Amino acid sequence: MKRFFTIALLASAALTAGAQSVDDAYLYSQNQYSGTARSVGMGNAMTAVGGDLGSIVFNPAGSAVAGYSQFSITPDITISSINAMGTPLSGSTEPYGFEDRNVTAVTRMSLPNVGATMHIKTGRRSGLKGWTFGFIVQGTNNFLQEIYASGSNYDTSYAGYVASLAEGTQNSEFAAADVYNTNLPREAIVGYRSDMISTYGGYTDRYLGVTEREADGVVSVASGLNQKYGMLRTGTKYDIIMNTGFNFSDRFFLGFNLGITQMNLTNDEYWFEEAMDPSKFAIRFRNQDGTYTETYFDNFRFRRSYESDGAGVYAKAGFIAVPFQGLRIGAAIQTPTVVGVHESFAFDNRTRFTSTDPGYEKSEEENWAYNLKTPLRFNAGLAYTFDKIGLVSADYELCDYSGMRVRSTPYYIDDYTDLNGAITGTMGISHMIRVGGELRPMPEFAIRVGYNLTTSPERDDAGKYIRANRENVSFGLGFDSPGSFFADLGFRMHFLPDDYFLVYPDYIFDATGAVSGYSPEIRSKQGLYDILLTLGWRF
Repeated sequence: MKRFFTIALLASAALTAGAQSVDDAYLYSQNQYSGTARSVGMGNAMTAVGGDLGSIVFNPAGSAVAGYSQFSITPDITISSINAMGTPLSGSTEPYGFEDRNVTAVTRMSLPNVGATMHIKTGRRSGLKGWTFGFIVQGTNNFLQEIYASGSNYDTSYAGYVASLAEGTQNSEFAAADVYNTNLPREAIVGYRSDMISTYGGYTDRYLGVTEREADGVVSVASGLNQKYGMLRTGTKYDIIMNTGFNFSDRFFLGFNLGITQMNLTNDEYWFEEAMDPSKFAIRFRNQDGTYTETYFDNFRFRRSYESDGAGVYAKAGFIAVPFQGLRIGAAIQTPTVVGVHESFAFDNRTRFTSTDPGYEKSEEENWAYNLKTPLRFNAGLAYTFDKIGLVSADYELCDYSGMRVRSTPYYIDDYTDLNGAITGTMGISHMIRVGGELRPMPEFAIRVGYNLTTSPERDDAGKYIRANRENVSFGLGFDSPGSFFADLGFRMHFLPDDYFLVYPDYIFDATGAVSGYSPEIRSKQGLYDILLTLGWRF
């Protein structure tokens, strides 16, 4: 059993305190490029190729390579499939909790590339032969993901974890009318006010989950629980690009982008726990007249909803050189982007009992705002064209994620020193290699293939890079009519690293501080697929 907090877990833990974490900075900073069906079919190895609207996000000079104006639109279908199951404890082969194997799939449609360029010829034979103006909207990430996991547990409980968050707080503070104006953990507030946790044994600052019992000073889960966890994440990141490109003698192409990054993300999670045998979970409620009512815990459903959006501006410059016929060399550099991020989140819970009214509480919505500086990017590429038969291309892109920074809004309030230190200590350089090729057996038809490898920038406590690389393979077909119309079809399949995360953090420790009661850990394996169709016209 892998007992470590992956970056995915850090995101969940951080939502309690405003959701700013290393994971958020990394998630919002990384690019998992989409594009046109042609660029995706060629593995997005387009830095030195140009000519296609999908190439401009990689190299602004790509717009000047085409000696014509064009318009294209690319709808896309993204399919995410996740296989989730609990992991075994050390020395065991059986999953610990969440032993059921669950497969979930979700599909979304999007528009990852749409735009147009206008090419103007100067009429000169040499020097500045033409320039191009363009407006392109390009998808740079898709956050689509759905996870569902279930199983049984006799040892730990999400309610127990929430009770541990409340430990040491007077119960009168949770009952106060202005409790949401305090810094108390939101899960603990909602848990207490929905009867999911309560004080016990005459204490006013010690808590049990509704699933727990205390005997001789030892707190434990009362009996078996059916547990479920679910998460649905949706959202996209786009670059809105204003481009200009220049063609010098068909030998040197220069381009500039002014880009506006826009992103949005919605993350909805829930934890469900149900008593296998409610009679083992007796609960006594104290009535206002001093009498007690006995009932039994049945189930609860605790939900956390989170939304974020952001926007920022960057600049990018690039060139493509043709030292001799057939060979193209390209490179581009993109400035860091300062993205203004706004977040909102809320919690709610309903606790059900066998013979009394359910307890329910929904928190007030919390709102946060901060600035995120994303890293500088550099990419270079080589391409070789074989007359009108086809071409091969290779790209390299470098991004140093240790340069990410989170700043308060307004800037002079510095609340993120520890977080920025964690970014520097845990993040490093990511390398992306893209290769692709295009073959034209006939002038009207093209066959394309591509491959990507992206290394993980995450580092462990020893400073070594974690092997969590992403790969994808792609295929494509193209058709050019004798007139101005063209159409391309692309398919891409991603190979993603397995993700391990705790359903809720470990909360049971012995006298030495070592974990003595393990929380369930889930291993999720995601399959991600894209199908793209580009329709375009040249004029």
